[in-house]
Amino acid sequence: MYRILIVDDERHVLDWIYELLADLKEPELDVYKAGTVTEALAWLDRSRMDIVVSDISMPGMNGIELHGKIREKWPECKVIFLTGYTDFEFAYQAVKNEAVGYILKTEDDDVIVETVLKAVRQIEENARRERLMRQAEEKMNAAIPLLRNECLSGLLRGERTLPTVRRRQFRELAIDLNPEESVGLIVARMDERQLREPVNASPFAGIPALPAVVASVTEAFTERNASCVHLTIDGNLCWLVQSDSGFGGEGAVPSAFLMETLDQVQVFCRDHLGQSLSSVLTEGTVSWAELADKYELLRQGLVRHMIYGSGFILSESGIASLRQTGSPIGVRIDRNKWEALRTHLEKGQRERFEQGLEEIGRIIAEQDGSLRDSSGMEAFYNLSLLLLSASNRWEMRELAGDLGFMEKLTSPERHVNWQAAIGFFRETANAIFDLLDKKQENGEFDVIQYVREYMSKHLHEGISLVELAEAVYFNPSYLSRLFKEVTGLSITAYLADLRLERAVAMLQENRKIGDIAAAVGIESPAYFSRFFKKMTGRTPQEYREELIIGNRS
Repeated sequence: MYRILIVDDERHVLDWIYELLADLKEPELDVYKAGTVTEALAWLDRSRMDIVVSDISMPGMNGIELHGKIREKWPECKVIFLTGYTDFEFAYQAVKNEAVGYILKTEDDDVIVETVLKAVRQIEENARRERLMRQAEEKMNAAIPLLRNECLSGLLRGERTLPTVRRRQFRELAIDLNPEESVGLIVARMDERQLREPVNASPFAGIPALPAVVASVTEAFTERNASCVHLTIDGNLCWLVQSDSGFGGEGAVPSAFLMETLDQVQVFCRDHLGQSLSSVLTEGTVSWAELADKYELLRQGLVRHMIYGSGFILSESGIASLRQTGSPIGVRIDRNKWEALRTHLEKGQRERFEQGLEEIGRIIAEQDGSLRDSSGMEAFYNLSLLLLSASNRWEMRELAGDLGFMEKLTSPERHVNWQAAIGFFRETANAIFDLLDKKQENGEFDVIQYVREYMSKHLHEGISLVELAEAVYFNPSYLSRLFKEVTGLSITAYLADLRLERAVAMLQENRKIGDIAAAVGIESPAYFSRFFKKMTGRTPQEYREELIIGNRS
């Protein structure tokens, strides 16, 4: 559907062009009209117009000046000039301003229609495609830092990608790492407490600590002929590092090199920022396939070692020795699996959620997990909180009101073993997905029902698609698509049926044609007569006469 605005200070011309274009079956047009330039500018402020058909000579501002305003606000809008004068200067200015057409008011209807169709074809074939491609490119460039972070975060969370896909992603996102070579990994965190005020003479005084640390680490590795890419994940700072040369081959980065560099960064943080940075790192490099496991090991080591102090630099060997001296921890599930499960639930991905839940159940079974020890209870409550949060977020009172269900959801002791608990969680998730599907269907129906009632209540006002969209806070194009999906009719067709239904009822009451036209939102009685005949094959008067004859018989 294309939105078209007709601007002319002559009322009969305005109604003529409006009725001519509104009667077109193809393409589907959403037609608006303005009797003054002020009214036209108000429409253009309110909504985007695809095409404007404008008189050139009007009080206050001529059509050429209006065209300039249109180009400022909606550069892609196509303008057709309409005039009663065969003035060469106006025609020259129209062409110079890239107008689609210049039509005399004495031309036949077919000429006007063909000029509008020409504008539609231009929109379809050229302007819109170029504009969308340009906008997509601009948005892509602006989103590259975020997309780069998401891409690398996915690798750290265990998302599997083929080498060919990884090469393409690195190239498109300008990730300065070799996707074929192994990589060193650093996971760090700014310690909460500040050591002291930074040195007043420091050139870094007043600069936020986090960007300064990121820049200092990246610069330190770059100065040592290493490629370094930064990302943030789970509140941690991470760097992926590869060596451009030396250290036993491309990509190889010994831990001594990493620790030496981080030690210099620690000095920078202490002396210039008054902050300490705690870091854990791999010994040497790891393959991309092993990266997620290494990240989880380093992340856990960073968290656990916080109890021993701050400002430490720890290798993965140190983390492993800490784990060996600890007591068994029972059920242990990679946090990335919890995160993936939460994502699948929030996005309504039923099958993926079920697969993730089955995998967690398998891991628990392999570890001989118990519902009675602390780690088993932690896993149970992770699942319980996940489902309870979803139920509350989507206001599923059907579940919250079932006390027996809530007790099973929050009490590990109500389940004989993990197998039974996983089965219960599976049933609960399916119930949530079922209710979510129902809510989505009902939500769409409620919106369309409101739109129907709004059209019925405001029919006499001459309703537009823009007005309907504003009433439900939707984009006009989206509302148009949703209405047709739910009802099987376009808004234009539904509105026509609604007008016909009300007109027939008022004809049966023997109301005046002018009153009926106004009641169904059509200003011109003549246009209403043409509309009625188009819908029924009879004029309103012929229909009324048939009613009278039928009543007599």
